[in-house]
Amino acid sequence: MSRLSRSQAFATVLVLWAVALMALILTALQSSAFRQAADGREAVARVRAHWAARAGVEVQIARLTFNTITPDQTSATTLGTDLASVARGDLPSSTYVVRHFNGGKEVDGPLDAHSKLNVNRLDAEDLILLDSMDEATAQSIENWIRGTSETGGLGADAGSYTGLKYPYEPREAPVRSLKELELIQGVDAKLLLGEDANANNLLDASEDDSEASSPPDNADGALEPGWSKFLTAVSELGVSGGYGLSGTKRLDLSAATSGDIASRLNVDNTQAEAIRTHAASDGSTLADFVRSNLADLASAAQQTTLLTGQNSNVRNLSEDQLKTLLDETYIAAELRSEWLRTGRININTVSRETLERFAKIDSALADTIINDRDGRSGGYVSLTDMLQIPNFSTTQLADLMAHFDVRSNVFVVTSRGRDKATGREVEIVATLDRSVLPVVIRDLIVR
Repeated sequence: MSRLSRSQAFATVLVLWAVALMALILTALQSSAFRQAADGREAVARVRAHWAARAGVEVQIARLTFNTITPDQTSATTLGTDLASVARGDLPSSTYVVRHFNGGKEVDGPLDAHSKLNVNRLDAEDLILLDSMDEATAQSIENWIRGTSETGGLGADAGSYTGLKYPYEPREAPVRSLKELELIQGVDAKLLLGEDANANNLLDASEDDSEASSPPDNADGALEPGWSKFLTAVSELGVSGGYGLSGTKRLDLSAATSGDIASRLNVDNTQAEAIRTHAASDGSTLADFVRSNLADLASAAQQTTLLTGQNSNVRNLSEDQLKTLLDETYIAAELRSEWLRTGRININTVSRETLERFAKIDSALADTIINDRDGRSGGYVSLTDMLQIPNFSTTQLADLMAHFDVRSNVFVVTSRGRDKATGREVEIVATLDRSVLPVVIRDLIVR
């Protein structure tokens, strides 16, 4: 072969090698571009799904705000219906849905935290009524929240935790979430949360696939949430008791003037002064005005020289005046303590099954109240509506006021946003508190 032929062959090989190298480079660049494009589409899809889920939360906030300042004064069930009516949304490139499990099935709308028993208000007598709860664990939970100095020596105490290889101390204060209970000796996470391992109040795919993935479940299409079916840790009254049935902030009787009280409650000046004086006394509660006649409270105050002689003849509160007092006012000292603010049970939304786990109310009385509530189209708009139950006394109502209410402040919104193009989903679980306005987002989890 001539020198020219060899040169031509070498050049050909060099060209072919260069072409192959360029092809490899182009393939790599193309593959990288495809990956980046896919990653970009995934990122865009997630952003769309995230903001769709957030839109679901914001719509719930807007409806909560509207209902708080313009409540339906004739029905206690309107809020739940309204929240459910805006639980689904269709956006240009995404959708959202707000749902939760209730009574063994998924329903639209947020979870009313006050429909459950707040674990921070319970003692061992209540806790033992939970399925598969033993006495030692019940006492350990109470000790964790209240401290053994308040509850006695049974169950795990502080030394049970500080002596561990990796020590920690019990809170000895209201817990902030049910998940915290898993730190307590004797508490089984399976009993606490059941199949709802992530505590989002929904049945996820991993919670309905038998043993295919954690947590273990029975794959029956229904959520079995263990003790969390009956318990919450987030319901709260708020430091000001929230808003009244009129849509305005409740009035603090212990700090208001007699004129403010007379105007707000439609009472005369003598009644207003008697209300103000009693509310300002140590240990006073709203239940006092239910348990005792106003004239008797005024007489007791006069005997301790708190009232002047001109107020010796005080008229008792009428039914409407008492209703307004309970609906529109609060006494600051009752809610100053975190323990006392811990949310009461909403008698309109609590289930019969949940109420059966509350030892502080007689089962026969609970049945009577639930049956009467279910027979009312709008539920109990005011606590005084319960006085219409045959043979139900003011003393019974006064005793129940420490545990029950007819309005809820805290709601747990589980909102799922979905990108239409890819099916990508993002879930947001937000705890909303309407005891103050603007509505406060007390907790926010994004998955």
